[in-house]
Amino acid sequence: MPIELDLENDFSTILDGGEPLTLRRRGTTTTTAVPVAWRYTSLTQAAEPGIAGVTRGDVAWQFEWDPALAPPHVGDQLIDAANDFWTILSVEVRGNSSRLRCHARNLRITFALDDRVAIQAALWDTSGPTPVITGWTTLRSAIPARIQPQRTTLDHTTPATPTSIITYQILLDDDLPLNHNHRLIGPDGTIYQVQEYSQAERFDTLPVAIVTEATE
Repeated sequence: MPIELDLENDFSTILDGGEPLTLRRRGTTTTTAVPVAWRYTSLTQAAEPGIAGVTRGDVAWQFEWDPALAPPHVGDQLIDAANDFWTILSVEVRGNSSRLRCHARNLRITFALDDRVAIQAALWDTSGPTPVITGWTTLRSAIPARIQPQRTTLDHTTPATPTSIITYQILLDDDLPLNHNHRLIGPDGTIYQVQEYSQAERFDTLPVAIVTEATE
């Protein structure tokens, strides 16, 4: 007796080698469990100029999805069983809207995020004539990051005591918008004052903070 296969609705029961995923919505802590998914390596190439030995391996994830739920969107993340985070770059609906194929990228690997930083917010005292910072509170800790010296600015205004200011570029695996109320703490305790913040709106790369070293 022949076995009838419904490729539209029996996708998860036909294929072997699947693994569970967790979908996390961009900018929130909202998650949805994906019981079984299949990964396909779609691209391997140099991750970024200047980072020797680091390759980017994009992955296509395919899994069944309840059409009654809002589908994943570009910028959402898929978390695999090894706790690797894959940022979704495109979503393709297949079958009868019950199966999705998502092209995703592990940005932590792509950008060699080997450092860990903390984000702190200022605590202000506004009771006096001029607001003053009285302390700092940690908003995020152990965020994967990459700290790179960008340039050194020399100041010879006072010839006897010239100074140097090193500006750093920090890539952050976090979407918390940064402004003048924030500072970053490096893995060695170095305090970084935020000068610029950009790229938070992009999905295929990471937010960038331009910072200088600061003191308490």
